[in-house]
Amino acid sequence: DEFLASIPEGWLSIKSADDVVAAMDAGGAFLIDVRQPSEYEEGHIPGAVNIPIREITKHLDAIPMDESVIVYCKSGYRAAMATAALQSLGYDNVKAFGGSYNAWTAAEMEVSTEAVELPAGVAPDFEPDLLAAVEDFLVLIPEGYQTVGDVEKMQAAMDAGAYVVDVRETGEFAEGRIPGAVNIPLRTLGANLAEIPDDVQVVVYCKSGYRAGLANAALTIAGLDNVVAFTPSYNGWTDAGMDIEA
Repeated sequence: DEFLASIPEGWLSIKSADDVVAAMDAGGAFLIDVRQPSEYEEGHIPGAVNIPIREITKHLDAIPMDESVIVYCKSGYRAAMATAALQSLGYDNVKAFGGSYNAWTAAEMEVSTEAVELPAGVAPDFEPDLLAAVEDFLVLIPEGYQTVGDVEKMQAAMDAGAYVVDVRETGEFAEGRIPGAVNIPLRTLGANLAEIPDDVQVVVYCKSGYRAGLANAALTIAGLDNVVAFTPSYNGWTDAGMDIEA
């Protein structure tokens, strides 16, 4: 609840490749690529270390708490989950590069195939139960990264009785939403856990998928094991010409 309620404007996201470069130039931001090693080896942002998302808690000694940390993946969804996990532990210096590697390459920025060694350090002391909850979430992320799939699979989940949560702001929700969705804005999720069922599949979505990643991680860490994200989110739903409510 503390993490969610305190998410600042901008949703802990760095918007563009130029912003990443500016952050690096300003103080040497620590870059973490949370993709799989095979993805990292094919190309990554120069200077980034590779810590696959499921292995983050094994390498907390390498992640600084006293300098800017930027997390990225391929499209931003895994980066959002990793950011939520680290922020929940107390890494208030962590942000995600929302567009991630796709945006970096689309901007025709330099890429590297040279691996960067993880620095050695001492892991901070965290409250044991919190660390265990975060570790369980990360280590047990299944294949597919807790996503429901494409628009057709989202519709199938809804037809099967899924509880759909729109984590956008109330103004966004009022302009249009996936039929049947309830609105629980991201920052209020922790205060409204009682509204979220634990006996049916819960699907969270936002506008583009990034906030859904934050929500998915936070809810799972909070103890709900029935949550998945619809990563195409509202943009993907409307792009596919699906019905909306307003």
